[in-house]
Amino acid sequence: MFKISKEDFIFEVKEELSCYDEIGREGAEKWVEGFNKWCLGRKKTPEKITLKDESDIFETADRYLEAVEEGKTAEYWKKFSL
Repeated sequence: MFKISKEDFIFEVKEELSCYDEIGREGAEKWVEGFNKWCLGRKKTPEKITLKDESDIFETADRYLEAVEEGKTAEYWKKFSL
């Protein structure tokens, strides 16, 4: 397990999402917007995020890609957790 700053987490997920043709830069920005809204809905926004390993970043991006493809981004954010 390791901790990563919220800004680094956002950067890493955004970069991963940008590599997907289905998402691209514009879609990656939408994820950032959604993540920021998700953070606002929390009592306390974490400044450091604990990940088991780097694969958590890839899983976050993969789940978002799946949600986009299925038209279920609202459900993605309802279930999103760190």
